Amino acid sequence: MVMISAEELESVEEQASAAKRDLAEAEASYARNPASPAAYERHQELIVAADHVARRAVALRREWDAQQAVRDARAAAGEAAAREMAGTVAKLETSRQAAVRAVVEAEAAMARALAALGEHDRVVRAAGAELERRGLRHQDGEETGAYMDGAPRIAGVKWPLVDAGGVLARCLSERVGEVWPRHPLTLSVVRPYGGVSATEGRDAVLALVRSAKGR
Repeated sequence: MVMISAEELESVEEQASAAKRDLAEAEASYARNPASPAAYERHQELIVAADHVARRAVALRREWDAQQAVRDARAAAGEAAAREMAGTVAKLETSRQAAVRAVVEAEAAMARALAALGEHDRVVRAAGAELERRGLRHQDGEETGAYMDGAPRIAGVKWPLVDAGGVLARCLSERVGEVWPRHPLTLSVVRPYGGVSATEGRDAVLALVRSAKGR
């Protein structure tokens, strides 16, 4: 169905009125000079034109009225649904508010996690700097020393830098995947921030997180 706009209907009805006026003028002109071929031809042309546009205006008005009846019925149905679904609207408001509160809480927890991860990264870098201060730059085969990127190795254990944002991004991706396995977020790849060591640190923290959660 081709929907008819009010502007389109108004335009055609105005054309019909104009054609009717033009026809009346042509009829008067022809009546004054019935022997004029030009007046006769003009009169005949306008009879056809006025009839055509009048028929089109009538057809459009009929279709407009039918479409308007449908619009009115849908509007009435919509108003009835709105009244009858007042309880549903209340549930929608409640559920959205609960969701917003949960997101606010999650965002606050994320901020705390970022701060804690950032503090851990600071402590890691401070330990590497302390080894540097002691002149202990890591050499192959040594148990203790600072790597070139500032990560420390102490008593055979490497403490890599940490990509804090990468840790949380991966956690979010995995959590979303548990609920919606086909969500595009599960396919996203977050480029590591901070170099190879920070990537290692991210993976080490994630492994500990998964272990703590019993995965």
